[in-house]
Amino acid sequence: MAPLNEEQLESIRLERKQQMMRAAIKVFAENGIKLTKISMIAKEAGVSHGLLYHYFDSKEEVLHQSLEWAMEATVVQEDMGQLMKVEMPAVEKIRLFTRFAFEESNGDIFRVIQHVDKSEDVLEKTQTMVESAGGLYIGMLTPLFDQGQREGDIIDGEPSELANLFLTVIAGIITDSLEWWKKGLDSKLDILMRMITVR
Repeated sequence: MAPLNEEQLESIRLERKQQMMRAAIKVFAENGIKLTKISMIAKEAGVSHGLLYHYFDSKEEVLHQSLEWAMEATVVQEDMGQLMKVEMPAVEKIRLFTRFAFEESNGDIFRVIQHVDKSEDVLEKTQTMVESAGGLYIGMLTPLFDQGQREGDIIDGEPSELANLFLTVIAGIITDSLEWWKKGLDSKLDILMRMITVR
């Protein structure tokens, strides 16, 4: 068997690091930042404690890199960009965004973002990244709320404030009880959408 070349080794290293970051997102989502230990992440990833430290310098760095990777991996901007191009009422686009947010991996990302938002034990660059992500979501949803108002479907109010409030509600649901929400999701989405629609 021929030895692996540098490109193959790099591919294995990247795959291993992504395995650890996936595990980290899950563990941080379930336990919060303060209660998460490196050993918990290593166990979830199926790697040794020492190997995890080979890839990351600290728990704070695991959090930052994992969240940065997860937010890129979901390709939120690309998905929303495609959604914006589809011909359908804005209220349906908002509903699709909401369903997207409740998907398992996206829900974990939202939960970690909420934990970061409430924690003082994170790197400044992580806090800045989370604030930027919040602005990104509001920036993507605000035109939809504006369009929905022009279409006569969305309640009156400043579109950016409505988008911010809607995201806060979604984040609260995901942080509190995502599993319950996923059971009978369509009927629960109907109730949630009635909060912002005139019908």
